[in-house]
Amino acid sequence: MGGDTYQKAAAALDEDTREFLSGDEGEEFSYPEFVEDWGNVVVVDNLPKIPMGKYDKLLGVLKRIFAQTGAISNLEMPNENDMTLGLAFVEFESTEEAQKAIRLTDGYALDKAHVFKVNSFEEARRLGSLQTTYEAPSKPDFVPRLNPSSWLGDPLHRDQFALRYNNETEIKWCERSSEPTLEYGGEREKEGGLYWCEQYVKWSPQGSMLATFHNKGIALWGDSSFSKQGRFAHNAVKRLDFSPNENYMVTANEHAGDKKGVVVWDLRTRKELRTFEIASLPVPPPILPAGEDPGPVRYEPAHFKWSFDDSYVARRGKDKAGGDVVSVYELPSMALLGKRSLRADGVREFHWSPAANKLAFWSPEADNTPACVTLIEMPSRKELRRKNVTNVTSIELSWHPQGRYLCIKVITHTKSRKTLFHSLELLRVDEALVPIESLKMKDAVHAFSWEPNGHRFGVVHGDGIKPNVSFYSMLNKAGDAELTLLHTLEQKPCNSLHWSPQGQHCILAGTGDAFNGVLEFYDVDAKAGRTLEHYRCNSVEWDPSGRIVATAVMQPLEGAFFKYQMDNGFKLWTFQGKQYHETSYENFYQFAWRPRPSSLLDAAQRKAVVTNLRKYERKFAGEDRIKSLAREREASTEKRATRKALRDLIKLRSSAYARGAAARLRMRNGVDADADGLYVISKRTIESVVRTKEEIVN
Repeated sequence: MGGDTYQKAAAALDEDTREFLSGDEGEEFSYPEFVEDWGNVVVVDNLPKIPMGKYDKLLGVLKRIFAQTGAISNLEMPNENDMTLGLAFVEFESTEEAQKAIRLTDGYALDKAHVFKVNSFEEARRLGSLQTTYEAPSKPDFVPRLNPSSWLGDPLHRDQFALRYNNETEIKWCERSSEPTLEYGGEREKEGGLYWCEQYVKWSPQGSMLATFHNKGIALWGDSSFSKQGRFAHNAVKRLDFSPNENYMVTANEHAGDKKGVVVWDLRTRKELRTFEIASLPVPPPILPAGEDPGPVRYEPAHFKWSFDDSYVARRGKDKAGGDVVSVYELPSMALLGKRSLRADGVREFHWSPAANKLAFWSPEADNTPACVTLIEMPSRKELRRKNVTNVTSIELSWHPQGRYLCIKVITHTKSRKTLFHSLELLRVDEALVPIESLKMKDAVHAFSWEPNGHRFGVVHGDGIKPNVSFYSMLNKAGDAELTLLHTLEQKPCNSLHWSPQGQHCILAGTGDAFNGVLEFYDVDAKAGRTLEHYRCNSVEWDPSGRIVATAVMQPLEGAFFKYQMDNGFKLWTFQGKQYHETSYENFYQFAWRPRPSSLLDAAQRKAVVTNLRKYERKFAGEDRIKSLAREREASTEKRATRKALRDLIKLRSSAYARGAAARLRMRNGVDADADGLYVISKRTIESVVRTKEEIVN
């Protein structure tokens, strides 16, 4: 009943009826305010136009379809002249069910000629109110768009990094061989009595935006002045994952069972695409010798992961029957790819290729079925390769940054489960039939890392506190596809390996209580290294250019007490291992380099740069000298001013002293105490060693 009709009917009641309905002694009766809400109604268009004799049959088909999306309160198909009009109104019990029906059934094909077009009632009413004749809208005033890549135009070619310490959040420029300079520290927010960031910060993959975490959601900042780009409400948000091309992002909290605990956002429109419930999946018990207690069942969250081109997003889950699946959703519709999930019994881990729509996942052993690693091409779901392994304790997958290779780190056990064996299965993903090469390791593998832009990788392996580090290549000396051992470094105090983004150089880092921050800056081509130390270091980060390394001692933001708080801070090093900056903080939470987008140069242009490297080296060396001189002049400005002031004061005092010479001579009865003949001048030279330092240069 419409609002006008309702009010007219109410006005038509006589006075006696009003008193009877009100239940009072003649007091004025008040009617509840009419609220017109059609949020739980959807309009389904492009249905078959049928005679009324077939009405009940089509009605039953529609009820079966829409009952899968929610509880139906009413379903009507209007008709005229004994024929339906080709549309239907479906009323659900809640607005959420209506929105779900729109999302899942819009585009549903009843047959080739009848594909559903489903809209909300409000949207259908808006479309019906549109003018029949087109009127061109007025042209809005031009508003220049903010430039998210303005920082890339820095004439000094510097990189930026973000710091979180105490209650401060700062963005700084990384200067070569000098102190970092502050770019922005949340000054606008401080003027309003606010904190720029309440938790952590995160850069987008190409460095266009900075996300700050707050108790009520995420804020995005960009351009040269770090203006606010958008706000995304999500209470108690703890996790944020940008898509690689920065078109979308996923936010999540840690509230198990929250129906809207995971939200997928479109960064271009700043709108919510879809929400999901927080999913926690049971972790299979560890492989232990017979008789040992595995402990209580643990659960881990199932996070979404993006494909390389933003086309898909996926996460692990369970189907209605309780089976394990990987659900892949298309963007921007967020519809399930092919309307069904990818069956993957027991799936434990999956990763997208960083260069193609290929999905790798592994499943543990079950009954008489061996553990397996599967490589699948999307969206065709074509299986490219499968690797079966028996007696598996654990498996880790590691893609090459350019998607050329996939490493499967396998730990197997004997039947008694007391002895473990380590091996690496290396897949050449770009080659036909995806050949696999096996590398059996004689000892435990502690760390594995691909060279970012080459064909090499490093492995930290061995027992004890000084393992070995071996470097391999996927090509032989002739450039053919053959796994080749390059060389091995023995007894190195490290437990991780960090490649420069440009390759060739890496850092062998020993973090944790066993090594206390031993760092070796190693050149793989020259086979030469330099060992240094950053005490208690627990983070090693290369800048995007591969010229600077940041090492840090950081504490978790949530921890009220940190064991090594006195060591908090970071150091900056050149890629050759020369430290040039150090800063300490009482509470230090985060250090994050600002990423750079991929280079636009092709292989030939990059080769030309390497060929002309000497020319560029002279150019940048000249710029460095000019900047160094400018810094020295700036640093000496205050010293020069102080020196000039002192000289002027001495000149003033000497002049006053000279004017009083006659008066002093009279008071001393004619004796000139300033005469040179009254003094004996002698000179002595004393030499002393202040400090000595010996340094071995390779």
